Amino acid sequence: MGWDELAIVSSLVTGIATLGVAVFLAVQLRVQHKDSQRLHLDSERQFAFLNENRQQELFISYYETESAANLFWKGASDFESLTRAEENRYRMMMHSMYFHLVNAWKLERDGGDLRRLRSSWEATLRHPGQRRIYEKSGRALLARDPEITKFVEQIYNELESLAAH
Repeated sequence: MGWDELAIVSSLVTGIATLGVAVFLAVQLRVQHKDSQRLHLDSERQFAFLNENRQQELFISYYETESAANLFWKGASDFESLTRAEENRYRMMMHSMYFHLVNAWKLERDGGDLRRLRSSWEATLRHPGQRRIYEKSGRALLARDPEITKFVEQIYNELESLAAH
């Protein structure tokens, strides 16, 4: 075998080795991409779980102390009688509920099935005082997302219509 043939064989071996390395790297990139997607989903799930836990703690705190429970009920059922300080505190309570429900919407907590979310919004807007908060500041909180605004506005209108009859 002469130098020319040896150069050709070594070029072929080098080409095959380069192809092998390219295939190996492509496989590694796929594995890393899948791992990255899995980590992203895990972080979304963890965020949703922490959000749910925090929201449950928040709801429990509304009823855990008599003063918070009384304020929440007074705001829901007799909004006009709230002092300015009570109205501010009640608004913060309601806004925290809105933020929780907006996060559930964004995370598609139920995979696009809106029945539970609808039920949650109906409970959040059930009483007259809850709807007054929506009128005063709730719409503005939702205004960034036209889809959720439309969804909640429909529920609000239904409840207002029922209350008028």
